[in-house]
Amino acid sequence: MSRRMRHDYASDPTLLSRVFELYEHPWPGMTARAEGARGWGMRWDVSTPFLHCEGEDVISHVGVLEINLVVGGRPMLVGGIHAVATHPDHRLRGHSRRLMEEALKWCDERYGTLLLTGEPQLYDRYGFRSVLEHRFAGKRRGSGGRGLRLLDRKSAADGGLLLRLLDSRAPVSERLGIVRDRAIFLFDTALWPLHYAEDLDAVIAYTAKEGALKLYDVVAERMPRLDDVLALIPEPFERIEVYFTPDRIGATDLTPESHPLGLDDHLMIRGPWPVEHEPAMLPVPARC
Repeated sequence: MSRRMRHDYASDPTLLSRVFELYEHPWPGMTARAEGARGWGMRWDVSTPFLHCEGEDVISHVGVLEINLVVGGRPMLVGGIHAVATHPDHRLRGHSRRLMEEALKWCDERYGTLLLTGEPQLYDRYGFRSVLEHRFAGKRRGSGGRGLRLLDRKSAADGGLLLRLLDSRAPVSERLGIVRDRAIFLFDTALWPLHYAEDLDAVIAYTAKEGALKLYDVVAERMPRLDDVLALIPEPFERIEVYFTPDRIGATDLTPESHPLGLDDHLMIRGPWPVEHEPAMLPVPARC
């Protein structure tokens, strides 16, 4: 039996595992990644799945998330399209196209703007347009700080600390930030090292390699200054790259650089986007 419709994880306790069986084809290891995120409180049922099933087998999926953003200084509730996938044995038969059309019709009744991150040539046919993003870079020298502690993913206390900050976080940027973002953040950072700065009461996501510090997110109820964050980083660096808009961290000297994150990670928008022509970047751990 073939059927195509919107589903609800809460009404079918077996559905999630069957959806993840599909995910493993385009994204091997996604199940293990999601399990790691779930251990710290991620709930996958925040996604609304649109599915094509044959019997009990899920053969095609389009998911929709509700995302709370701050854009141009104002709260903005948007829909996020994610995890568009079809089983290899059932591709090129129109399953994803029909599910996308069904999902977009449902979304258009609820959200003025939709976003996704993906390959432009796959989604421009659905009315999405690619938006140029910018990272923000400049020269800074690390001072060998000692104020960070690596969060322990096996620690319930560390998990509670992270959830507290995610639930109460200030937007990292007034130009383009996100709030109340448990699910997306926990999944996107499931394999990342996350560090806690007790003096700042902030969780910091970064990497430091070959003299470059890449700052991806700062999760805090009160946004710290960039210099205060950098003073805690133990690794040496001579250049910093900030992968979000740094208007709230006192970094007016950083230079915006146009920087698509990758072929399959273009920010694409359907509907109004108030900062379309301003240098900005959707924070990396906020990308669905």
